[in-house]
Amino acid sequence: DGDVKGVWYGRGLLLFVAAAYGTLSVAFKYVYGLPGPPSAGTIGAVRGVFAALCFVPMLLNESKRKAAAAGAGASTQGGEKKWMGGKSFWLAAVELAFWNLAAQGACNIALLFTDATRVSFLTQASIAFTPVLVSMDGEKVARVTWAGCALAIVGVVLLGFDGGGAAAEAATSAAVGLNVGDVIALFGAASYSMYIFRISTFGRKGMPGNLTQAWKTVILAFLYCLWFGADFARWWAAPAGVVAAPWAGWANPVAWAVLLFTAVVPGYLADVCQAKGQESVSASESQVLLAGEPLFAAVFGAALLGESLGTWGYVGGAGLVAGAILAGLDDGSGSGEEKSA
Repeated sequence: DGDVKGVWYGRGLLLFVAAAYGTLSVAFKYVYGLPGPPSAGTIGAVRGVFAALCFVPMLLNESKRKAAAAGAGASTQGGEKKWMGGKSFWLAAVELAFWNLAAQGACNIALLFTDATRVSFLTQASIAFTPVLVSMDGEKVARVTWAGCALAIVGVVLLGFDGGGAAAEAATSAAVGLNVGDVIALFGAASYSMYIFRISTFGRKGMPGNLTQAWKTVILAFLYCLWFGADFARWWAAPAGVVAAPWAGWANPVAWAVLLFTAVVPGYLADVCQAKGQESVSASESQVLLAGEPLFAAVFGAALLGESLGTWGYVGGAGLVAGAILAGLDDGSGSGEEKSA
C-alpha cells in the first residue's frame, strides 16, 4: 500500500513538473509583451541569477559537509571522489552550462518570432536528435525509439504547415513552412538533446548529479550575464534610438515577479520535484507524463496570451507528443533523463 501511494505521489510530482515546464515559454512571451520588454540576454540573465540563488543553500551545505568530512579525516568514496573539486568536474559543469545556454537561449530568441505554444511543441523534437547522438556513441537504440523519432519529425513538418500567430506569419518562409522562430527553436531542441546526452555520459562516469546541476546553474547565470553585458554595450555605443534598450521597462514589478516565478517554479522546484518523482516512477512512464508539457503550454498560452494553433498545428503537436511517448517506452533509451529548464 505504501509503494502504491509512493508511485501515485511520484506521478503527481511529475504532472506538476510537466505543468511547471509548460508555463516557461508562456511566461517569457508574456514578459516580451510588456512595455519596454527585456532583450533575450537580459531575460536570461535575470532568471539565471534568481535560479542560481535558489541553489546557494545547497552549495553552502555541501561546503560545510566537506569541511566536516575533512576535519574528521573522512574522504569521498566511489566515483564521486574522482569528480569532486577536480578539473574534470568543472569542465563538465561548464560544458553542461554551455549546452543549456544554447538550448534555453535559443528558445528565448525564438519567442520573439513565434508563439509560445509552438516553441513548447517544437522543443519536443529533441527526442528525434538524442537517439542519433546515442547511436553515434556506439549504443544500441530500440526500434520503438526510432519509431518515436520518426513520428516526432512528421510532427515538426505538420506543425510547419500551421500559420501560427501574427509574429510567426511575418517571419514565415513560404518555401519551408517554418518561420525563423521555429528554426531557432529546433536548434534549441538539438542543443537540449546534446545536453541530455552529455548528462547521461557524465552520470555513467560517476558525476555527482545534484552538485553539478547547482554549479552548472551558477555558471549558466554568469554566461547569461555576459550576454546581457554584450546587449548593454551594443545599446550604449549606438546612437540614441537605433538600438532598443536591454530593458527599458525594468521598473515594472510585474515583469520582475514573472521572472522570479520562472526561476523558482519551472526552474528550481521543477528540478527538485522531477528528481523526487522519478525515484518511484519508471523512466518510460516518466517520459509519458513529462510529454504533457506542451499540452499545458497550449492551455496556458490560450488562457493568458490568447494563442491558438490551427488544425495542422494541433495534429503536428499531437505527433510530437506521441513521438515522445513512444521514445519513452524503452527504459534503456535514456529518455527519462532529468530535464533542466
